[in-house]
Amino acid sequence: MKLVRVSIFLSKEISQVLVDDLFSLGVKQLFVEVGRTSILGKTNSLSDFFNRNSLSTYPVEIISLFVHEKHEDSLLSYVTKKYDLKTPGKGSIYSQKIKIPQTHPDYITEQDINLNLEKGENFFHQLMGIVCIVQRGEGDKITKVSLNYGASVPATTYGEGSGARDKLGLLRITIPSEKELINLTISKHDAEAVMELYISQGKLDEPGRGLAYVYPIKQGLVNTKISRSSSSQAASVEQMISAIDSIKGGMEWRKSRLEHDSSKRREFLSELTEMNLICEEGRGTALTEAAMSSGAPGATICKMRSVKLGEDLQRIRFIREICKMIVPTAKVNDITNALKETGCFIGEDKSMLYTLPVQKAFTYRAREIKLI
Repeated sequence: MKLVRVSIFLSKEISQVLVDDLFSLGVKQLFVEVGRTSILGKTNSLSDFFNRNSLSTYPVEIISLFVHEKHEDSLLSYVTKKYDLKTPGKGSIYSQKIKIPQTHPDYITEQDINLNLEKGENFFHQLMGIVCIVQRGEGDKITKVSLNYGASVPATTYGEGSGARDKLGLLRITIPSEKELINLTISKHDAEAVMELYISQGKLDEPGRGLAYVYPIKQGLVNTKISRSSSSQAASVEQMISAIDSIKGGMEWRKSRLEHDSSKRREFLSELTEMNLICEEGRGTALTEAAMSSGAPGATICKMRSVKLGEDLQRIRFIREICKMIVPTAKVNDITNALKETGCFIGEDKSMLYTLPVQKAFTYRAREIKLI
């Protein structure tokens, strides 16, 4: 079965409207993560567009759901048009190919959506996603990287790290477990440069500072409202940039600035997979320990809501944990089997595992320690 994961980033003020809308279309289960989105302070002209330091922060919710590939284009087009996502500042949306190796019967992986629309919107296909995981309180300087360079608007979520922190011996007592996850969707032409800037700004080449990784996106639209523009012009800077994106058919025309600001080349980790384990609240730590016993280097555990349509057509809401693990692809089967042996896919842990490819990742590695 060809499944895709659709992710929608919207202001918390209107996210519930979207949830209601999706259920009216026939969706039976979706997931919600809470976070924040940040943009730069006011800009008055192009001359100071890239030189702002203050941030304005707003609550955001990330709504995700799994659908068959045949519903992908219609769903993306419907949400984009109804919620005006082509206008900078409204939000963003994208889809990813996924695999579901194991799942508890409590999860619905086949959903028929009552949309017969032909694809009506043009989406960018040359996109990449970047996640940068840093200590709590360090996220703003990572957020400013993409904003200062006019790339796109990131969303920050929260989690708790385990695994890699425990392997640092006495040093672990100085490393907080609370993490911030900066989620960015960007043109693939800018991904390498942004990764380098993330590494530099976040000092990810130092022990215990964090992790950044890049993953492919099938198609989508990004939010380019990066500042609180106070310009009196008929169109804002972001609107002009968005219009050029549409004319050019992509975002690659913007890549030159980022390329000029980043020239260092790093040794990245490759042949990786992102394993995402959704489970009952409070069970993530024990399950990730089982995963680490079979080769997972560590995990970041985040809270999320599961919203499901019950047999009586009433919505049932649960708090869940999602354990995000970046692992060597060669270890995926071993880790999956280790999790299966815990009984989490048939018992009270009510777990679901889905995987995504990771193009490359970077974190501190001592010379005597290898990621295997």
